[in-house]
Amino acid sequence: MGALSACTGMFAVSPPTTAPSASVTPVDGSAAACAPNIDEIVARKDTQSDDAMSDDLADRYDAAAAEVFEQVRAFAPAAVVAVRSPEGTWAKAYGAADLAAEVPATTDMYQRVASVAKSFVGTALLQLADEGKVSLDDAIDDYVPNVPNGSHITLRELVTMTSGLPNYSDNPAWWDAFESNPTATWAPQDLLAHAWRMPTSFAPGSDMEYSNTNFVLLGLVIERVTGMPLAEALQTRIIDPLHLDGTTYPSDATMPGPHLNGYTLVPGPSQDTTWVDASEWHPSAAGASGAMISRADDLLTWGRVLATGQGVLSAPVQKERLAALGTTNLGLARFYGQAIMCTDQWIGHDGNISGYNTMLRYNSDTDTTIVVEATGLDGTGTPPRVYVIEEYFSALAAVAGHPFTPKVIPPELQFQSLVPHL
Repeated sequence: MGALSACTGMFAVSPPTTAPSASVTPVDGSAAACAPNIDEIVARKDTQSDDAMSDDLADRYDAAAAEVFEQVRAFAPAAVVAVRSPEGTWAKAYGAADLAAEVPATTDMYQRVASVAKSFVGTALLQLADEGKVSLDDAIDDYVPNVPNGSHITLRELVTMTSGLPNYSDNPAWWDAFESNPTATWAPQDLLAHAWRMPTSFAPGSDMEYSNTNFVLLGLVIERVTGMPLAEALQTRIIDPLHLDGTTYPSDATMPGPHLNGYTLVPGPSQDTTWVDASEWHPSAAGASGAMISRADDLLTWGRVLATGQGVLSAPVQKERLAALGTTNLGLARFYGQAIMCTDQWIGHDGNISGYNTMLRYNSDTDTTIVVEATGLDGTGTPPRVYVIEEYFSALAAVAGHPFTPKVIPPELQFQSLVPHL
């Protein structure tokens, strides 16, 4: 089929057909490779403009995104892209939000943003550390019992993906349970139970590997320390102060309207290429690692805040956050820090969940935020095969004046496969 199962590693609800990717030992100086000007990033004056871009610049962004849409539309039926920079703000929607009803996508539509939720959860944790309510060097056992190696794993290792804890969504048993009922509700303890049936990957702090389990645990830590449900803690600490009116941590599977329908393929080994609408598959399957909903306008705001810390974290804490960027198993020159990613000096977070793919990054040199939201599969299935959100992002970044290198799909995966359909 056309799916590239779990290809970006954020949170793709797709079957673990192969073993998890090999982890990669952190490399000293990784932060300098991606964020060489940490002091400047944190102190960067906000020169972004909410005004509309000039027609000429908007046309250039539109042409870049439209070319990608034509390339990927069979596998990614809709996209919303947005850019905010000193030259102004631009947003455009492409394709159909609802294929059956032929409803066009619009820029105000909601989308599940998957692992972008990690950036919110990680920020809330760092706020609590800044307030002295937790220490990043606390053991997870201080907050959550019965974690493998829990007396040796710190909150710092959880938020930087260096805990060695297995990824619950790589457990075939979890996949079987999800596949049998994608609308079922999952408690955090249910997700963790699947993780604990797997071996740990490495000794805490000795390596780096992306694992959703880390953030399920951090969600529980935040709830215990604040005395609030995670949704309320995020709302109070981040969403309300930043006036992110279209962003929520949902308590059920209902999608607010208007929203993009999240199209995916039938779970499991079936060769059926009929689109399935996953819009109301229950987000608790991702929990604190990826359950949030947002819109492009909110993500434009959040992208700059996330990279600079301005408005949510003190300068010393944000500098430490950026300095923690290290090598990870997400790919060559792709760094992970304290719930942030960085590639080619574009800082933010990405996410994938059934039917939805999101990429949010900010570049300090140009004071530019770019948002890409796409429905459908995370990759195309006909040559030249590409990763959808990265192809959009690369095209837009080129116009912004600071390039982004998209992932390359290996030659052995450049084959013709079936195209999804209604």
